[in-house]
Amino acid sequence: MSDKHRIPSSAQLIIFSGAGLSAESGLSTFRGTSGLWENVPLDVVCNFATWERNFDAVHAFYDARRIAASDAKPNQAHVIIAEWQKRWPDRVRILTQKVDPLLERAGCHSVVHLHGDALSMHCVVCDLQWKIEAVAYDQSGCPTCGKKKTVKPAVVFFGQAAPEYETLHTIVRNLRPSDTAIIVGTSGTVLPADQLFGASPAFSILVNLEPGTAMNEAAFSARHYGPATQILPELTGLIEKRM
Repeated sequence: MSDKHRIPSSAQLIIFSGAGLSAESGLSTFRGTSGLWENVPLDVVCNFATWERNFDAVHAFYDARRIAASDAKPNQAHVIIAEWQKRWPDRVRILTQKVDPLLERAGCHSVVHLHGDALSMHCVVCDLQWKIEAVAYDQSGCPTCGKKKTVKPAVVFFGQAAPEYETLHTIVRNLRPSDTAIIVGTSGTVLPADQLFGASPAFSILVNLEPGTAMNEAAFSARHYGPATQILPELTGLIEKRM
């Protein structure tokens, strides 16, 4: 088994976050009230079957996401996660559905971006992925093959394979009663966190702004509703006991 999938013997802390983790930094979530999908059809800007014919709209949408992210700062929820990882560097795994860089800006490392990275580009022909320096993509094309219309944001679109799901499922399969999983800022619509973590042997904690209907929230060991910036720091004492 590779180091990427290795589960050490000591108690683990798994952080599984959705876009809601960055909402208090001013970044819009994709779903829910005032979510980005309320204003822009996802079939236009996030569908692998249609993105090439909507090329300009796709790049305009993700340029706007990068511009917003460039102005955003990590909030206290990002910071406390980074502090936990610094305290237990080999025992904290971070999985996120977010495509922004705020966890890394807060000091987190080895973050698994399950749905890709909005700061990178991907050529679907030669499979090259690279970071861009500017917030707006200049549409200069792939540095390797030179093609222009085959370059998309390195975000996993609907209908596209998500390679990091293997990492997610490996971690879930290896969870034990001694482990703790914190699920924060996700509706559970795309990835059913209740079936993944709530059904696992780990002590699972749901942290969302308010109750939702997409998941069986009773499946989690504990539930906390309110701003993640307030709730996550309050969980430190519990985590210390379990680590």
